[in-house]
Amino acid sequence: MRQFNTILFLSFLSCFIQGVFAQQTKITLQDAIRLAKENSFEFKTAQNRLQKSQWNYQNYKVSLFPNLALDGSLPNYMRSISKITLPTGEDTFVTQNQAYSSLNLGVIQPVVLTGGSIWAGTNLNRIDVFGKNRSTFYSSTPLSLSYSHDAMGFNKYKWKNKIEPLVFETAKRKYVQDMESIATETTKFFFNALFTDIRLKLSQQNLSAADTLYRIAEDRYKLGNVSKSELLQLRLSILKAKKQLSQDSVDYMLARQQLLRYLVISEDIVPIFSESVPFFNIDYRSAIGLANENSLFIVESRVKRLEAERNIAEVRSQTGLKFNVKANIGFTSSSEKFIHLADHFENQQQVSLGFSIPIIDWGFGRTQKQSAEANLNIVNEEIKQGKMQAEQEIALYINKWNLHRQQLQIVKESRDIATQNYVLEMERLKRGNIGINDFNIAEEQKDNATLAYFDAVKQYWELYYIIRRLTLYDFENNISLL
Repeated sequence: MRQFNTILFLSFLSCFIQGVFAQQTKITLQDAIRLAKENSFEFKTAQNRLQKSQWNYQNYKVSLFPNLALDGSLPNYMRSISKITLPTGEDTFVTQNQAYSSLNLGVIQPVVLTGGSIWAGTNLNRIDVFGKNRSTFYSSTPLSLSYSHDAMGFNKYKWKNKIEPLVFETAKRKYVQDMESIATETTKFFFNALFTDIRLKLSQQNLSAADTLYRIAEDRYKLGNVSKSELLQLRLSILKAKKQLSQDSVDYMLARQQLLRYLVISEDIVPIFSESVPFFNIDYRSAIGLANENSLFIVESRVKRLEAERNIAEVRSQTGLKFNVKANIGFTSSSEKFIHLADHFENQQQVSLGFSIPIIDWGFGRTQKQSAEANLNIVNEEIKQGKMQAEQEIALYINKWNLHRQQLQIVKESRDIATQNYVLEMERLKRGNIGINDFNIAEEQKDNATLAYFDAVKQYWELYYIIRRLTLYDFENNISLL
């Protein structure tokens, strides 16, 4: 009867699990990573972040192109009583009833070489005076050229040309790094599902073994060869195995659901465990060299240093003696008739050179410079420290990687030995040569060794993708991930 109950319990759990995960598709770790890089929320976030950076970089590039614009006012009507000053110096009030219309077409071009900007344009203006003395006036500027530079000595376009391409390169490397982070995270969910599956199978095996041993002990108990205490211990082993099997079944389903949610797929899947791991040695110096060439940190460091240097140049241009230049040349004309605007043109020129020099600023300019220079020193120190930490992290994982092959071989052999010993101890227990405690030790050793080997394979793949993320290099195929 007890044997029937145990078989019924195992059949119920098996049917329940198969019913929940019907029509399952088997996938490998590489399949799961591919799905994560296509469907996961982390992938979509990384993709959107990269697209935003692409648009920002495109916006920077088009900002250097000529910008053509048309604006105007058609019309600007006003009727009011306004105060004016007569040539005699007296003030009086006059009634204004007029409309002002204007149309302007201009193009502005940044000058990357100098940091200023050139503007070229044309405009047409019209004034309509209403009332008893109705009249119309026109004015036109067929061509006007001007150049302006707000801060002589600081070229913002030069700094943008240095920084913006690196900012975009940072975004691209961040995207590649995010893909490797997705692979690492997928590995965790994938092996968590596999881990619960292996625990479930071990629990099924242990329950089946406990039930078999209990039936044998019952027969021997009737013959007086087994004590009541030993029989009760075996019965407790069955109850313990049933409880563990129930818990492992729940953990198995939850882990599978977590994997499905991360991959964002509705199709049920079954992770496949593969013991094949392609080991290859990684030289520490080669890894450091590739990290210095490919890693995100290197490009981010360049951007931070350039931004700090740009801030120093900008502060220097804004403190002490400052200059700004504005110059304009062109032609203009006016007439009461539109067709007569081209009859006579007058030259128009304007040149303005402004300067500013602080007399007493209580050391404001000097402290601004010192603050900017101190910020550059901080950035340089942070870069040095970050580089040292990155090299230490790479060294740590490279050493773990190169030692992991031996560790994996050890835990694999330990699993094989523990499994063989478990089989031998079960046969000895069936023959009555050992006690239940000795068998429980062998069973625990078998379970621990099996899970330890599985965990070692998991660590292999985690190390594999962590090293790829740190160096942005595929050492297995000897190609850059960029």
